[in-house]
Amino acid sequence: MTVADLSPLRLVAAFAGGFVVVSLVTTLADRFGEGPAGFLGGLPSTGPIGLLSIGVTQSTTAAVKATTIFPLGFATTFAFLLFYTYPEKLRFWRRMSLALGLWLLVATGVAVWSPDDFVLSVSVSAGVSLVVLYLRWRIRTESPKRFATTTGHPRMILRGTLGGLVVATAVILSSAAGPLVGGVFSAAPAVWSSSIYVTNRIQGVQFTRSLTWPFMLTGILTVIPYAVAARYLFTVAGVWWGTILAYLCMSPFAYAAWGLTNQKKSDAITHKLAHHESAHDKPAD
Repeated sequence: MTVADLSPLRLVAAFAGGFVVVSLVTTLADRFGEGPAGFLGGLPSTGPIGLLSIGVTQSTTAAVKATTIFPLGFATTFAFLLFYTYPEKLRFWRRMSLALGLWLLVATGVAVWSPDDFVLSVSVSAGVSLVVLYLRWRIRTESPKRFATTTGHPRMILRGTLGGLVVATAVILSSAAGPLVGGVFSAAPAVWSSSIYVTNRIQGVQFTRSLTWPFMLTGILTVIPYAVAARYLFTVAGVWWGTILAYLCMSPFAYAAWGLTNQKKSDAITHKLAHHESAHDKPAD
């Protein structure tokens, strides 16, 4: 299928799917506070909808092929979070522009490479994700605090629009350059970038740096299991049921991510680390 073969109705449907999922997830995250924000924001959302849309607009075979590079595409979005967090003193728009620019460069490189080997993609993705997670862990940020906000309609529309554009773009790129390229860009950081943007307006830049940890931790624990399950289930159950069943297969890993990003546990760990560091730094008599 080429871009010319895509009907406007299918593109509108792809955009609408991304819009609904992203706006719903981010609105729930805002309503229930920082812990759920990091957890819900880290779950795969635009990616699965992008794969589903590729399957619906093209074929199940195309969706299965897109899963080949999907984990590697998500590894590039983890790099986006690292690029955003690393500069300690930088204004928001410079920080965000730098992170998105570097992400686009890395994602384009992965799209050009387009490895057609699922095992290789998963292995490289796991290795890169662990390295990025370790580097992020080494960066000190402001300790997260529980907060809840009310998302107005303009913000919800902005987030939903970003999500819809990511899904529609993934479908177009998949038609124009093949499912492997579409699989890379279906993992674009629409939820993370929009959540960080809105949170920055409420809590400030330094606080948004702390959100990248739960985003990254949840994503690493859930994306690869989802991709593995979806690759198999798309073939045996179709893209619709395959998407639902893949989410169910991912749920134990999501539960583990929830436990690790739970605010009370996070506060306890932060308190212990702070206490240990203060005791270690105390000068001897």
